Amino acid sequence: MAGTLWGADVEQLRTLAQQFSKTADLLQQQSTQLSSQINNNPAWKGADAQRFRSDWNTSHRALLQQTASRLQQESKLLLKNADEQEKASTNGSGAVPGSGSDGFPAGPAGTPYAPNPWGPDWLAKGSPFRDGWGLRSQVKAGLDLPKSVFGLATMASKGLDDFTDAARWAKLPANSVTYNLLDSGTDLLGLKNLQKYVPALNQFDGFFKESTWLFKGQGPVLESLGKSGLGRGLGWAGVGLNAFDTVGALAAGKTDAALWSGAKTALGVACFLPPPAGTVCTVVSAGIAIYEIPAVKEFVNGAASNVADTAAGAVMDPGKFVQDTGKNLAELGKSAASFLGFG
Repeated sequence: MAGTLWGADVEQLRTLAQQFSKTADLLQQQSTQLSSQINNNPAWKGADAQRFRSDWNTSHRALLQQTASRLQQESKLLLKNADEQEKASTNGSGAVPGSGSDGFPAGPAGTPYAPNPWGPDWLAKGSPFRDGWGLRSQVKAGLDLPKSVFGLATMASKGLDDFTDAARWAKLPANSVTYNLLDSGTDLLGLKNLQKYVPALNQFDGFFKESTWLFKGQGPVLESLGKSGLGRGLGWAGVGLNAFDTVGALAAGKTDAALWSGAKTALGVACFLPPPAGTVCTVVSAGIAIYEIPAVKEFVNGAASNVADTAAGAVMDPGKFVQDTGKNLAELGKSAASFLGFG
């Protein structure tokens, strides 16, 4: 059945196109709102504030706008595919047109994937499901990166006690308007703690709320890895997809691809660790996700070193240990950039 072609549900394609378009509009609105808060907040002063405002206005905001533009482009492509499928069905053809040239990605051995995300080989790279999942991950990374870098800079500037205390990290959204806005954006895109933003969902807080589930009383690291909630479940699904790619690459004898997917799998797990370790891993993971967007490779090539410099420059005053932490963050960022080929 590997060569079987499936027809698309035209209405579902158009619904997905509308969702992409609405998400793009939401990103544009959030970009405007965040810019207003960041640039016009009289309570946030000093060198750190100026540095972050500069980074936001020259890099991070541009990334959000480029991601929104990509979503709008994909929305138009989905509408085009829906029109083509409707036309083909009207003409009496039950087959999906094209072998990649019509906008549908090609599958193994040149076999075109069906626009049905649950069709054959739906977990393989290039399938509609994986394309949609990748796009979701890239959009979320557009907020994860500035949020995590800002969090590292803010907490490190407070000194060792705050920087290494996960409980104090948990209070950061309440103490920083900027971080709270970025955190809310990643919650919404990651479907995490939605009951905080939609009161009607409070009756389902056990489903949406991120809370300790496994490993209770076994220490902060295990408790963090064992948290429940829809958003956390989606995070583990991403780890599973990278593990799936690793196994597939090994089976195909593609050692380099297997090592790369395996590294992303391990990094995905490490992102669940308590801060600051999990936050550092989130910075690297988000940087990788953003770099894998063809349209923003040039942006990432120019901004990668700035991420490392921002993390390092924010921790030069609180003491030698924190200085060493900053240097380690810088080395981590530069090593990741070098490994990806843009350092």
